[in-house]
Amino acid sequence: MTRATSRTPDQLRGVLLVCLKKGRDGRSTLSCTRADGTSTWAKLHPFLPVHDLTHYAVESWLGYRHAFFGLVAAGWKLDDFAGPGAAARLPPEAHWAEHLVGLLDRERASDRRLSAAEVRETLAGALAGRTPPAGIDEAILVEIRALRDRLEQSWQALTPGDTLRLEFPALAEPAAQAQGVTPEGAP
Repeated sequence: MTRATSRTPDQLRGVLLVCLKKGRDGRSTLSCTRADGTSTWAKLHPFLPVHDLTHYAVESWLGYRHAFFGLVAAGWKLDDFAGPGAAARLPPEAHWAEHLVGLLDRERASDRRLSAAEVRETLAGALAGRTPPAGIDEAILVEIRALRDRLEQSWQALTPGDTLRLEFPALAEPAAQAQGVTPEGAP
């Protein structure tokens, strides 16, 4: 795996600009530009834009800096997450985030909301041998879901060619970031 820099998420002091562009051909693009100007991008499967927005909501509200977007900010390329042995290199926080995002994705698909106790129990089972994350209660799940829903609505409202732009870590309240829709070519 190659990394653009040797920084760790703890050393980050800048912002990652996250841009989700709705494709004109049906394939959307995720691009991330780091504080040092380096970037990474990938074409996305149609499932992934909302999945990635769920990562944004989870990582923003739980303060995760060692999960998907924090690792990208630290220099990981988007392709690094799919490479051989990637899961073994992920820090515990990234595993927690991925499992929680997966639960929220399944929950969204089924229209059945899980309680915080169910989420914690499922995470404990899925993380077999790893300590599950602390701080997941009903109030935080409400906030995560609300931000994810606002971001998804913003995403769905885009026309092909438009881009949803977010800063990570959120410099403003995560809810304010959901208003980051800008047309193609806008600053």
